[in-house]
Amino acid sequence: MILLTGASGVVGRELSPRLPQDRLILARHRARPDSPARQVAIDIRQPRLGLSAPDHAALCDEVDTIVHCAAITDMSGDVPELSATNISGVRNIIAFAEAAGARLHFVSTAYCSETYGPAAAVNSEYVASKREAEALVRASSLDWTISRPSIISGHSQTGAIATFQGFHLFIATVLNGRLPIIPLERETQCDFIPADWVAEGIARVVEKPDWGATYWLSSGAEALTIGEMMACGRQFAREMGRDLNQVSWMSPQQVEAEILPALRPRQRERLRILVDLSKVMARRQPFPTHVPSVTKDGLRQTLLANLRFWKANKARRSGV
Repeated sequence: MILLTGASGVVGRELSPRLPQDRLILARHRARPDSPARQVAIDIRQPRLGLSAPDHAALCDEVDTIVHCAAITDMSGDVPELSATNISGVRNIIAFAEAAGARLHFVSTAYCSETYGPAAAVNSEYVASKREAEALVRASSLDWTISRPSIISGHSQTGAIATFQGFHLFIATVLNGRLPIIPLERETQCDFIPADWVAEGIARVVEKPDWGATYWLSSGAEALTIGEMMACGRQFAREMGRDLNQVSWMSPQQVEAEILPALRPRQRERLRILVDLSKVMARRQPFPTHVPSVTKDGLRQTLLANLRFWKANKARRSGV
């Protein structure tokens, strides 16, 4: 049987229907996934996944494959449970896999790469936690794969997403006019990838794994620049009464030195989050990619679908 963690999350919700339904067990914690598949309540932060000894043993007897998507993905790192979930949680999943004799597919992030990752030092507890978790997986005795998605957006056709991400915070900041500055340069590539493409990529890995391999689920060299994204969304912004020509561009370092000190606390905090995200986005070089047929046109269509979904749902979701 395949145990899928994070089944109600951004990736897990798209991945669940793409895995063999007759072999699938969905691990749930707080939210109950909307799926007919069998479900089991666990807590990855706890030894034995929070299960009694008999229940743990019974689950070990059934599971031969684990797809571990569960994680806290807040790049600001201002989440008390980040380490417990992203590091201790992975350690507990590895222990379960070893007890079960199972193989592990771990979902990480492209931004923890020291080869292709942020060009400058970034103070991101999220990135650090994923880097440490990858090290735990690689050092284990398991058969494993690691999938590294870049920034995850909503569905490529509908824009739908379980929870708005940092990608949507940028959209909201620009289109709501909360801040007149984008802490990025026009030429910076924003490597985002829709959740359904990520799920399809992971499903392919589960079906035909190359054990010990790292899979890049990214836009690669086709990633849109910030300038290209702004041009794509210009008409949409105009319909919302927002003139993107009024938006200023500055490097994250300039914003830190010249703008942040003069802002009111609430504006400073919002812009600080964007500056940190911007530093993560500014990579040394384009990511590799194992996603077939990524094109700029496909990414533009994804962006527009996400803009429409964000506009239709922003009033019902806090923070954006």
